[in-house]
Amino acid sequence: MRVGPHALVMVLALGALPAGADPGGAAASSAVAQTDIERMLARSEAEQQKLAAELEEARPRLELMRRRIIGRGRAYYRLVRAGLLPAGGGFDALVDHAAHVERTRLALERDVASEASIGKRITEIENRLARLHAEQEPLVVQREALRRARMALQEAEERRSAFTRAFETSVRPDAVAVYGTDLGPAPDAEGGFRSLKGRLPFPIAGRAEVRRVNRGGGPGAELAAASGSVVRSVAAGRVSFADRYDDYGLTVILDHGDHYYSLYASLGSADVHIGDAITSGARLGTVGSVDGTPPHLYFEIRHNAATLDPGPWLGL
Repeated sequence: MRVGPHALVMVLALGALPAGADPGGAAASSAVAQTDIERMLARSEAEQQKLAAELEEARPRLELMRRRIIGRGRAYYRLVRAGLLPAGGGFDALVDHAAHVERTRLALERDVASEASIGKRITEIENRLARLHAEQEPLVVQREALRRARMALQEAEERRSAFTRAFETSVRPDAVAVYGTDLGPAPDAEGGFRSLKGRLPFPIAGRAEVRRVNRGGGPGAELAAASGSVVRSVAAGRVSFADRYDDYGLTVILDHGDHYYSLYASLGSADVHIGDAITSGARLGTVGSVDGTPPHLYFEIRHNAATLDPGPWLGL
């Protein structure tokens, strides 16, 4: 089903796409819709400028015509009031007077007709400008909605790219061996992060109900805990991602070297930034929720692009 520009504006402005919709296709449709709107606005603005220029020229002409009508009206009144007085100058004088009266009357009629025509055109222009302005308002609103929607799509795409990049590079194993005083188990010099399998501390201190789940196509663990509980790193590493991402919510990814990563999602807050060097047990943020779900932390272990079952790594 083809999504029209108006429907697309509503969908994008609400931050959702139809089921099965392709974000790239939505971005392309958004760009086409915005181009159409820009074209309509450009035509409207060009017509407005043309009408405004005509109106600016017509108003002085109308005022001049009205002054001329007043002057000719007074002249015609004086000529008519003179009556047969020029007859004293003879028949020729009377004929000249009558001709002068008729010329003045005809000129006055032309002025009145011109004044009416100019006034009518001014009214037409003003009405057309009002209609153009009324038609332009929703277009401006749609353009702004599309602009915000395109920015949202770009930000979402940037987050997706950043999320993917977070698993594409990794620091050297020896670069994460020491990050100040470690509060938990540290990888040995030779084994690196993989040597911690079965000995990783829980990312939440105290009691937490653990449930194995599958999110994003791979295994993960959901740790139910009170909202605001502190979330801590399971090992030393460096922050490679810290932002909101799709249904993961607020997410932090740590790069532990040798292409091993730990992921902490559904956070209520994040206290770290990309590039931060993190010690084992360091505070990363707090427990939150996603889309009204009960408070919990979603946790993953990844190696390269593969999502590993976190149970054996946590000793479960």
